[in-house]
Amino acid sequence: MEYPRMTQTIAALNSKGGVGKTTFLANLGGLLADMGARILLVDADPQPSLTKYFALADEAPQGLVEVVTQGTVTPGCISRTSVPGLDLVRSNDGEAHLQHWLHGRPDARIRLARALRNPYVQEHYDFILIDTQGAIGPLQTAAAFAADTLVSPLPPDTPSVREFRSGTLRVLQRLEQDPNEPQAALAPIQAVICRHEYTRNARQLLGELRAEFDVGDRVTILDTVIPSAVAYKDAFTARRPVHQLNRQGGTRCPSGYEVMHRIVWELQPQLYGHFAGRLRGDPREVFGPSQTAHAAARAA
Repeated sequence: MEYPRMTQTIAALNSKGGVGKTTFLANLGGLLADMGARILLVDADPQPSLTKYFALADEAPQGLVEVVTQGTVTPGCISRTSVPGLDLVRSNDGEAHLQHWLHGRPDARIRLARALRNPYVQEHYDFILIDTQGAIGPLQTAAAFAADTLVSPLPPDTPSVREFRSGTLRVLQRLEQDPNEPQAALAPIQAVICRHEYTRNARQLLGELRAEFDVGDRVTILDTVIPSAVAYKDAFTARRPVHQLNRQGGTRCPSGYEVMHRIVWELQPQLYGHFAGRLRGDPREVFGPSQTAHAAARAA
């Protein structure tokens, strides 16, 4: 496995709830761990969906509240999931007090970033994946400024796209230009089309969506789309990564195994040709010539 030189932090952000952030991050983390990477999931949502996704082999006594208020990550904050190599800072902020605790603090927007940069985390993990709640507040802002990559799952429907443009993008722009804060640039956004239907109308809408954003938006829409498929719900029920349960797809709907590998290769081109089980191979031989040119070109 060709690990990044420094721990990479990916945060899922969208001002609209229910778009699939937790499902996306859980499956991304599950596959990266199965590839041999060391993953730390951070559940920064008071509704602890990511905390509940995988069974816990060892539940730590502390969690996100202690990470944020103490300003550091200690072993006592890290739970072990049932997936080898996949650890978790669980959400233990059921009353959403952290939003109020952070409000007005001079270091609010950098507090999570500073906590995650401590030597223990940097030495023990290759990737940090942060889940957030739908509404944008101090905790989501802290997650955004902690990230090297911002990922936003985006259903291809008009209400979701409008909310993404008028909500998520506008809020992030205001955060960068806040006159009361030091000027700081956020990472560009990688939008992942999810719940895609393989129909003529859906293809037309997808084409229109890809043309919706220009360079000024700092939004890249990944070539790989996540289909609307029952396999992702089944994986959530089984509390396992989708690539382990759904290895065979059809001509119109690729498997979870294929989809999640393609997404990893687009987000982390240095991992192109790495597979679950720490295997190496040529994706064109495994998945056929439809392997996205985007991922192959970036890996070259």
